[in-house]
Amino acid sequence: MADVLLSASLRVLFERLASPELINFIRRRNLSDELLNELKRKLVVVLNVLDDAEVKQFSNPNVKEWLVHVKDAVYGAEDLLDEIATDALRCKMEAADSQTGGTLKAWKWNKFSACVKAPFAIQSMESRVRGTIDQLEKIAGEIVVLGLAEGGGEKRSPRPRSPMSTSLEDDSIVVGRDEIQKEMVKWLLSDNTTGGKMGVMSIVGMGGSGKTTLARRLYNDEEVKKHFDLQAWVCVSTEFLLIKLTKTILEEIRSPPPPTSAENLNLLQLQLKDQLSNKKFLLVLDDVWNLNPRDECYMEHSDCDGWESLRTPLLAAAEGSKIVVTSRDKSVAEAMKATPTHDLGKLSSDDSWSLFKKHAFRDRDPNAFLELEPIGRQIVDKCQGLPLAVKALGRLLYSKVEKGEWNVVLNSDIWRQSGSKILPSLTLSYHHLSLPLKHCFAYCSIFPQDHQFNKEKLILLWMAEGLLHPQQNEGRRMEEIAQRKD
Repeated sequence: MADVLLSASLRVLFERLASPELINFIRRRNLSDELLNELKRKLVVVLNVLDDAEVKQFSNPNVKEWLVHVKDAVYGAEDLLDEIATDALRCKMEAADSQTGGTLKAWKWNKFSACVKAPFAIQSMESRVRGTIDQLEKIAGEIVVLGLAEGGGEKRSPRPRSPMSTSLEDDSIVVGRDEIQKEMVKWLLSDNTTGGKMGVMSIVGMGGSGKTTLARRLYNDEEVKKHFDLQAWVCVSTEFLLIKLTKTILEEIRSPPPPTSAENLNLLQLQLKDQLSNKKFLLVLDDVWNLNPRDECYMEHSDCDGWESLRTPLLAAAEGSKIVVTSRDKSVAEAMKATPTHDLGKLSSDDSWSLFKKHAFRDRDPNAFLELEPIGRQIVDKCQGLPLAVKALGRLLYSKVEKGEWNVVLNSDIWRQSGSKILPSLTLSYHHLSLPLKHCFAYCSIFPQDHQFNKEKLILLWMAEGLLHPQQNEGRRMEEIAQRKD
């Protein structure tokens, strides 16, 4: 979406425009304070209708196009402020050097003075600021024509702080899969592999249907863990990379490959075969999109060849070893000769409502909010039985206890979005995030699908990008703000 970072970017712009460092630097350059104030006023006009535009873009293509122009203007303003900040920092460093540089002091001071007073640079900066103002004025002139209203977007309520999530799902918030889970556990604990040494079971269903959640419950089942000598969980995703997958399996069973064999598939497979020999092994291949190898040396192989290449060293494991694969594509299960194959259907209406209540009310008594149930059930129906969608909206509505707030979600234009691969319920959840959290969340979209984040490194990246802004006199460091981001 064109507006992914707009609200958050505008907030950052306002904070930077108000920073004492920027104001002092501008004054030293003899630029008019009024010029920056005018830029700020134009940005405020856009910000006031941005919520309404973010929702109406799904039903009005002209609004969607308008947001693209807003994005260009806002990001252009960000670039300009980045240049000003760089210029200010350079001049500050040169001034500091001039005080400690001995015989070079006078030369460096003259250089600093030239940096501050260069007429050409001043005129260039002024003209660029005016150009951005003109661009925003033109954009603001289209607001009335597009029917955008100030504050017309869905209101965001403050959200309570919640504990950090883990990779393990809480059993109490999984519903509607008990019977199928019992059946799958029974299969895993049996030694029947339908004629083959290693049995393969598939869980197939559309995105958000709960395939990974169910596979995770199987993987962490206490009886299952006792039954197998070794277990490995591998997220495959869109690219089937033989070398990477083989290395990941080795790492999962605590046998990292030596550097000499890191890119040699033959040596990796020999090591894997040796490690699995006569041991009962459970492998989960999560989110498999296809089986066509994407390694440069194996790209001409077919899906069947790719699967057979990965499977061959696994056959060294003891009889009764099992593979569980999750996929959106039934043809993947067929190519792997998976038996049984479980087509994970949608949740029933009652199960969906039960899951929704667990997230929307949590520790509160749902009977205390009976007036919300009819609205909530209509919202749940829009989720079409997809657990991911039900959870997302349940969490969204946890902090909202007024009928009007629930009706805003129920009647949102976002439900009518078309041509998007993102579930409307997830778009709604994103739209209702607080601005700081929205910016940090959107930043994560630059990473590839299924990227595994390191929390500490991600916080450092947020800090480097200027996404963490402690409030004045708040007394918290940026790292502490990131740990409890809301």
